[in-house]
Amino acid sequence: MNKAPRRFQIRKHLTYANVMVTLLTVIVLGGATAYAAFKVPRNSVGTRQLQAKSVTNGKLANNAVTGAKIAEGTITGQNVNLNALGSVPQATNAAHAANADTLGAEHHAAACPAHTTLIRGLCYDTASTEAPNLKTAAEACAAKGGYLPTPMQLYSTKAVLNLGDGVGTEKRFTDDVYSKVGEGKYSTIVIDGAGAVEEQEITQPASYMCVYPLVR
Repeated sequence: MNKAPRRFQIRKHLTYANVMVTLLTVIVLGGATAYAAFKVPRNSVGTRQLQAKSVTNGKLANNAVTGAKIAEGTITGQNVNLNALGSVPQATNAAHAANADTLGAEHHAAACPAHTTLIRGLCYDTASTEAPNLKTAAEACAAKGGYLPTPMQLYSTKAVLNLGDGVGTEKRFTDDVYSKVGEGKYSTIVIDGAGAVEEQEITQPASYMCVYPLVR
């Protein structure tokens, strides 16, 4: 008995399922081959493989570029939105210093009250007033917004202000008040125009000149 040709035998055993399995095998193997063909080896892409301007802003992750990655001196004022920057502490202080001579809500120039003179940042009366005692002098200065000067403040202005000749009440009260141990009475320091520094009881008379801060 003659056997059928081999081609006929193969075709005889082909079924729809056989064909589909074969096609799927080819597709799977072909895909793996294509994947292997286009898989980029690790560490194989460098600067020579990148085209110019190929890395766009959208390719960069947030916070991907840090200060350590920026070359020194490459960021200038043209690259920075200056309006978005606040004042540095030194600049803020400098702005305040520039306006130090204008004070108050209406920016009035700082000045001494009437009938006073400016000496080293303080305003002194240009004329003296006689008082029966230290308490009266201190209260009078407080009522005018001032205070009695310290001995050093008054002593250092003797060449500028008329502190009197020291005769009678022609000497000026200071704010110094103290009590000697065991005496039970208080004394103060008075100064005259010659620079004489004297001690007298606070109940004795003398003249006074008040000191004021700059008007604000």
